[in-house]
Amino acid sequence: MADSDNQSPRIHEVAPRENVGRDTIARYQAQFRGAAFECLSLLEDEELDRVYCDYQDDFVSRLNLNGDHIYNFYQVKTKKKLNDQWSVNDILGMRKSARKADPSKIASSYLGKLLVHTIKFNNSCGRVVFLTNIHFDDDVENLREAIDNGSENNHYKLLLENFNESLCPDSPITDEIVIERVKKLQLKSNTPYLNPEDNTFFALARDTIYKYSEIDLQHSECEGIINNLVSLVERKSFGKLIEDLDESELDEAAGIGLLEMLDILSISKEAYRHLKSSGDLRAIKNASIIHRIMSKAGASERMIEYVSDCKVRWDIWFRDKRHTIPEFDLNFILDEIEANAFGWTNSKESIKELKGRIRGVFSSLEDEGLATTLNEDLLLGAVFSTLVRGSA
Repeated sequence: MADSDNQSPRIHEVAPRENVGRDTIARYQAQFRGAAFECLSLLEDEELDRVYCDYQDDFVSRLNLNGDHIYNFYQVKTKKKLNDQWSVNDILGMRKSARKADPSKIASSYLGKLLVHTIKFNNSCGRVVFLTNIHFDDDVENLREAIDNGSENNHYKLLLENFNESLCPDSPITDEIVIERVKKLQLKSNTPYLNPEDNTFFALARDTIYKYSEIDLQHSECEGIINNLVSLVERKSFGKLIEDLDESELDEAAGIGLLEMLDILSISKEAYRHLKSSGDLRAIKNASIIHRIMSKAGASERMIEYVSDCKVRWDIWFRDKRHTIPEFDLNFILDEIEANAFGWTNSKESIKELKGRIRGVFSSLEDEGLATTLNEDLLLGAVFSTLVRGSA
């Protein structure tokens, strides 16, 4: 509080009326980070095909299992004090030494609101996850162990006994199915990337972006990609939803899929899928480099995909032929390719001028009798194989 004698206090000298707004923003940021981190899995998990932002829950991931959709629901709850702990009463509405439970408190609790998805979505619900930045107390840890292993626990027993009355009083389910539904609940504590002051989120995100982009990305470029991803999650979370959306409209309004992720990383869809299927862990990184080089030269998406395919074919040719062609001849071929590859990029020439260079190289190799197993497609692939290697 400012000194009452000070008639012209500075802004930092007067205690603010409230800081609730900043706490609310921090909670939203944690939610956005959680959803953004899940979006990174779109690049690696072939079953995960969409992440919904702030729809049905804080975020929802959709799996495509042979055409069937399975949904995982996430609630993100954070506390400012990292040494704080969640109690069973905090998350389930039960006292520490409760002998009976209040169904209405279970229904309105964090875990109750998660578990109701197992009723509403039935077999389409995969798991429901409580995600937090702090630890659980011993009672919650014991509850978690009971859910995972079926061990004896009073809070687990009360949850099972009151499940129907709390969450589905009009359509009760059998005890066996109750246990099955409760086992879909996962409690994940001490998740550091949810903390706004923690650098873990950026470190983990950078690892994934490093894998799916150039090795030599500048720190600022990498952070720019991460910030673009979080901003995309924020836009999808705050976008106004009209009633009666069909699935494709909802996917567009609140969902993030592989295409949006590839757009952020500047990788074409077909190049990503084709090169990933090759089994080469560096293939996606290479696709990103090709995409960036070709985009700067004004190439279309079709041309970028064509070049990516040519590079794969060259890599296969080189692997098969490198030990069958005389070393002198092979080095002559590689020198010609390298000189034209870097000559093209250093001169900032167009795609048409690259075409002329490729034909010139092929003609030169034909004159030397070195083009018997080569063609212009392979040489085009060779150029980009050289450029990718140089960028890496």
